[in-house]
Amino acid sequence: MKQRIKRLDKNKPSRSLTKIIIIKVLPVIVFLVAGFLLVPYGSMYFQNNKVVNVNTKAEAILFYNANCQHCQKVYPKIFWHNVLNFNNKSKQIQTINVQNANNKHYVAEFAVQATPIFIKTTNINQRLVSTNSQQIKQFIQTGGH
Repeated sequence: MKQRIKRLDKNKPSRSLTKIIIIKVLPVIVFLVAGFLLVPYGSMYFQNNKVVNVNTKAEAILFYNANCQHCQKVYPKIFWHNVLNFNNKSKQIQTINVQNANNKHYVAEFAVQATPIFIKTTNINQRLVSTNSQQIKQFIQTGGH
């Protein structure tokens, strides 16, 4: 009888650990993953709707349309790039939603003909229309295509 009680006691901690994981840890993980996936989209639709001026200290500008499927592919990468380079303003990529009426003047001012388009702040003639991560990275670093 004593052996059976001991076996039940051995199983009890693993059940309670499983219960703790399911009740306490799993919701946190789900919340973090959901946040990681959803925060950039919230930013894409709401944060860049009234850009007062172009940040000439930024490395580049991304002009995008929040409803553009190609822009939706690129924007989260740029969002997290900016988060990781938060303290380094010269590594930031300014994002401007040209779909918003407050930003429409940038379309003419920078001759934006397609989105997503990256434009170097040091030379507005250096441009890249792409969703390819490697091309974007190279353009941001060197200004080349």
